[in-house]
Amino acid sequence: MLTPSTPYPGERGFTLVETLVSLAILTISLVALVEIFGVGFRGVRMSELDTAALHLATSELARAGTETPLQAGQQQGIMSSGLEWSVVIEPYAPRYAEGDTRLLAGLEAYWVTAEVRWQNSTFAAPQTVSLKTLKIRGPR
Repeated sequence: MLTPSTPYPGERGFTLVETLVSLAILTISLVALVEIFGVGFRGVRMSELDTAALHLATSELARAGTETPLQAGQQQGIMSSGLEWSVVIEPYAPRYAEGDTRLLAGLEAYWVTAEVRWQNSTFAAPQTVSLKTLKIRGPR
């Protein structure tokens, strides 16, 4: 017959309180890690939207005068990613010739402004990127 051994002072097991405290510390650590990764992923998404908006504004500026006619007016649209864009083309009037939009040799100049708007989240303020350039149209 085996007799129960008497525990030595260093052989005690974990108590329920120690186990609960360690689980609480583990839970708090995991919540902090999940929050850190969440903030990182939101930052990556915001950066992707910023880059896409800048690329869209640049491409719309490049289209003016090549794929679309360079004449006064406005165009706008919405991309599938939620980016709203608009292009405004206005005649450029040099200071030396008020009211006359023609430059030398029949050239005409136009201000082309491309603006892209988007919202990162429902709680954030809308974001906007706007690019403006001066384009010259040659004689027809």
